[in-house]
Amino acid sequence: MKIRPNAKVVSFLASLMIRLLGVTWRLEIRGGERLDRARKISERVIYAFWHGRLLALSWSHRNRNVHVLASEHYDGDLMGKTIEWLGFGHLKGSTTRGGARALRELKGVLAEGCDIGLTVDGPKGPRGRVQQGATELSRLASCAVVPITDTAKGRKIFGSWDRFQIPVPFAKVIVEYGEPLIVPGTAGAEEREELRIELEKRLGDLTSRLDREIGYRGEDVWPHEDS
Repeated sequence: MKIRPNAKVVSFLASLMIRLLGVTWRLEIRGGERLDRARKISERVIYAFWHGRLLALSWSHRNRNVHVLASEHYDGDLMGKTIEWLGFGHLKGSTTRGGARALRELKGVLAEGCDIGLTVDGPKGPRGRVQQGATELSRLASCAVVPITDTAKGRKIFGSWDRFQIPVPFAKVIVEYGEPLIVPGTAGAEEREELRIELEKRLGDLTSRLDREIGYRGEDVWPHEDS
């Protein structure tokens, strides 16, 4: 039987590592006017981001009344406990497995006045493919979806399915909001799919542009290698 380390201890150490890294980063946040436009559509928003880019966002958006959905398996629970130490709310579940229950809970959190963060290609990919959770939640809750991504000049990319990215100490880190979108409550299946594809395009294009702007070339630019 595989023995798992204590999640509370590991998550605390992981959050400490993020804090130690984060205070060294030269952080630039862009696109605030797009977030402002989103909040004119709906007071609360749904942040949509790639699984592999969540670490820098866990620092840039700490203590901002954001709740994040994390899967119930060990790795997801560990991530959820880690971000709790950074001031995030943590809901267990998935918008793909047991999705109806998760969507109801997320809708309730939005109604209570909190924002939601969703790894739109999670919990296990395929990488760079937006699942339907964010757009379906937008339709059900009448809330805007805001694409958000990041890049770093100086980073370690792991060989995991999501090509998880960790900015190195003293890296230049850019976080940027994309153009918001909202799915009408009356949208049929075809329109919902069109808006899912549009969200995927906006988030992918924004990530690729940031990678190129900061000086990455070839396979170092999103999407990487196997996408």
